[in-house]
Amino acid sequence: MKKRLLNKDFVLLLQGNAVSTIGDVMYSVAIGYWVYQTTGSSALMGIMSSISMFVTMFLSPFCGSIVDKCNRKGLIVAIDTIQGLIMLAVGILAYMNALSVPIVLISAFLAAFGSVFYSPAISTIMLDIIPRDDMVRGQSITSGVSSLISLMGSAFSGVMVVFLGVPLIVIINGISNLYSAFTELFVSVPKTAQQENAVTVKSVLRDLLDAAKTIFTDKCLKIFVPCALILNLLAAGPLSLVLPFCMQKGFSVEAYGYIVAVYSIASLIAVLILGTIKLKPRAQFWAMSLGFTLSIPCFILAYFSESVLFACIFVFGASFLNCVGNSIFNASMTLALPEENRSAILGFLNSASVGGTAISTLVYGFLGEFIALHIPFAIGSALAFPVMMFMCFHPNVKQFVLMDKDNNFNQTID
Repeated sequence: MKKRLLNKDFVLLLQGNAVSTIGDVMYSVAIGYWVYQTTGSSALMGIMSSISMFVTMFLSPFCGSIVDKCNRKGLIVAIDTIQGLIMLAVGILAYMNALSVPIVLISAFLAAFGSVFYSPAISTIMLDIIPRDDMVRGQSITSGVSSLISLMGSAFSGVMVVFLGVPLIVIINGISNLYSAFTELFVSVPKTAQQENAVTVKSVLRDLLDAAKTIFTDKCLKIFVPCALILNLLAAGPLSLVLPFCMQKGFSVEAYGYIVAVYSIASLIAVLILGTIKLKPRAQFWAMSLGFTLSIPCFILAYFSESVLFACIFVFGASFLNCVGNSIFNASMTLALPEENRSAILGFLNSASVGGTAISTLVYGFLGEFIALHIPFAIGSALAFPVMMFMCFHPNVKQFVLMDKDNNFNQTID
């Protein structure tokens, strides 16, 4: 009997993660407010925000290998439970006026350490419980729910901090994690190919080497991955520097808020459409290719816009098109991962992606000290265009996206 997209396991994970994400969004705003109010240091806020990035960059490849050998259901339940208890402890300390910056930083490190295991585990579980021919819709629904929560959370978290206070919001986050852990107990998670194998330093390093070998030998991944990394280096940085870009343009802080909101709304609309409509393989290919390639001119036009209205219009188009391309691309790449070590490969890719984003942000930020940011932004986008065209229209990529994922998933592309 054909598995439905909205099956019990998918719905349980979706709603559990939604509740957990609500708590996380509220917590990130509340704890950032507490740190700045307590210390007045924006640098300290930056350090707290960067902890997760550095933990992810250095540990993801190793954690993915470990996840492949673990009971993934037990792992995600344990991580959500531990993070929930940590948040409850932090909230109680905040109520007692005993919370300190070192405790906040330690809890941020522990949360990041748990997330670096949680992410590959939940990603591969989703791959197992979503029907292969519905992967685009399934991932779009998941992304859409996360985007909606993040958008609404960012809009209302400030108000919630004022009315509820930081301690209560931290406790709510702890309860949301515990709720997610409870619902995950009822999810049926298949065993992985390596589950119950011993976790040793030798086996983890071997898996890391195998993952790297797979990336550079697989006929699809060896195209997907280098192109994605180059595109990340060229195009990810501007998305982290929207505020200084707006300031250089002479836009107000309110205009910055409008642009960020438009970007989020466009992404949300895109994933909702993809989550509602089941595209055939050929339609997926053209939606991915046109979405990616047409988004670049929209980004460039947004960079050169002198009007907030035109900037918002082009940002909307760029975000919508880019999100369509990314949703289909990510689903296709996920399906290309071999089952036996896909968590290790995902960890490797996640580490490289975060590292690429960090380097891109640093380079563009450095260039912005000497020239107007819209110039390097536009040059980077222009350099990304031929790479994007190569990736989208390469025969192997086209053939893979056009494959019937349900019946021909294991076919080799010649």
